[in-house]
Amino acid sequence: MRANRMFRVPVNVWGTHGKVVRGIKPSGPVYCEASFKSSNADATRWFHVGRIVAPMIFYARYSMTTYQCKTRPTGRKWFVGAARCVLPLLMASVALPAFANNNNAYVANQVDNTVSVINTATNAVSTTISVGTNPAGIAVSPDGNSVYVANFSSNNVSVINATTNAVIATVPVGSSPVSAVVSPNGADVYVANSNANTVSVIATANDTVIATVPVGSGPNSVAISPDGAHVYVANTNDGTVSVINTSTSAVTATVPVGTNPFSVTVDPFGAFVYAANFGSNNVSVIDAKTNAVIRTLAAGNGANAVATSPIGDPVYVANFTDNTVSVLEPYSKTLIATVPVGTAPEGISVSHCGRVYVANTNSNTVSVINPLNNKVIATVNVGNVPAAVATQPEW
Repeated sequence: MRANRMFRVPVNVWGTHGKVVRGIKPSGPVYCEASFKSSNADATRWFHVGRIVAPMIFYARYSMTTYQCKTRPTGRKWFVGAARCVLPLLMASVALPAFANNNNAYVANQVDNTVSVINTATNAVSTTISVGTNPAGIAVSPDGNSVYVANFSSNNVSVINATTNAVIATVPVGSSPVSAVVSPNGADVYVANSNANTVSVIATANDTVIATVPVGSGPNSVAISPDGAHVYVANTNDGTVSVINTSTSAVTATVPVGTNPFSVTVDPFGAFVYAANFGSNNVSVIDAKTNAVIRTLAAGNGANAVATSPIGDPVYVANFTDNTVSVLEPYSKTLIATVPVGTAPEGISVSHCGRVYVANTNSNTVSVINPLNNKVIATVNVGNVPAAVATQPEW
């Protein structure tokens, strides 16, 4: 057993991609330190992430080898690896509860025709709002002021004022709307109409439909890129993802994925699109630049919903048949953890502070997962058949 020895090696996590947490470029070097305790050169590295999360400095521990520490990893993959280590300590420093403002999660209860409002600081339902018939999808505006509910059987979208918890508008859309997403600038809402094979575009300024975009067969989920340039639609019946150019409201690409994609999400950097494939029990990873599947992640049975952490790693997958959530490292395709939740998890959302909210349709609950240890820390009773969940932004 050799004595411990420490050394510092500069690590370029800024790289050529220029991706940083919350848009803050490191103003100084980022280091990797390793302490050797045995001859097999297994090491522990500590990332000194200088001013990435201003104004504090954080240290995070992660496993690596001698070779990895001596190289100079660059680009998004290594930045995300470092940031993923930092995030838990950042969340621990705020003791995980949500902030004083914008501290709600919204749950669409499909049979009750209601939305449950969960106070995420207390993990208790604070109020229940009546909406349209069979709400199936839900989205929150980037400023947290508005909530949009896709009502499957009444073919409309309820618009909720998040301050008053009152429905202030009802917008007719296509047949059987099941999912919604709000553009990053808050100007538009995109709604997947599963039986019309279209996406409705709602202008939030006057709550009217300004465009209808034909997509694939059985669109069940929509997601939008961080820059608002593209909307991605999971078409369950034909196993594809449609890519919509938001400036022209036209489909510019159709990407074959796995069997019965039920859910789609985009990573926070806009680099990758994830499609959860219910029929093939996996997640297709699409390169957003090439619109091609570059890898496939194994998940549980009935991969039904997908979301990423605030820095894109890990990826969370709700497995409808297994009653679990798979926690996946998307680059190495490693299963980090399998978290038991309620019965038939169908909706999933990750808050900006990293907590994971899972809507369990057959147990009428929402499971709250702590990202520090991948354990359920609360189970919240909501309405009948919670089909979707969305959280307010916390900063």
